[in-house]
Amino acid sequence: MPLSLAELQKAQAETEGFQNGPHPALNPANLNTQDHLGNTLAPTASPVPYYPSDETPNLQLSTEDMSSTVANNFVILDSTLASVPVISQRIQTLNTTTPEAVSLTLSTTQMVTISMYASAAGTGATGHEVIITLNYTCELGPEVISITLPLDSRTIIMETYPLLCLGGTTVTLSTAYAGGATNDPYNFDARLVQMP
Repeated sequence: MPLSLAELQKAQAETEGFQNGPHPALNPANLNTQDHLGNTLAPTASPVPYYPSDETPNLQLSTEDMSSTVANNFVILDSTLASVPVISQRIQTLNTTTPEAVSLTLSTTQMVTISMYASAAGTGATGHEVIITLNYTCELGPEVISITLPLDSRTIIMETYPLLCLGGTTVTLSTAYAGGATNDPYNFDARLVQMP
């Protein structure tokens, strides 16, 4: 719950020096004292409102030892950036000759978009292939999606999967040789994007 102006003013009076606390605009008592000293200041608006926490609510950005203005700006950025898809994991390999894998463990149930690109120049022997496997857990239970990349012909595969994944589960995208292939080169690029 955000602090009211009165709560900020009380916090300012109690902290006397702002030890590790927010730096709110001067309260009326401080404004009055400055006025009596001949330092007339125009009233300034207090921050609206200081987020009373050590971190922002969405991305958990630290607000420790920040003035209230900077902390409020972090909260604004946090709420703006929280609505932007975040590339959580990525893998990019060119002419790889080994199995590859990338995974993402989700703290909450949310949409995850998997975008991948795989290609082969067609230099593999007949029947050689790479199996791309996507493992995830949705509301129906564990799921597996498999895609076959032939290595014996020039091939490009582009796929995108929007998935509803349960919190506390792991999304894994992996490759493995099959059909007798052991070290044929292939290209693999993938992004695991958490959707807001």
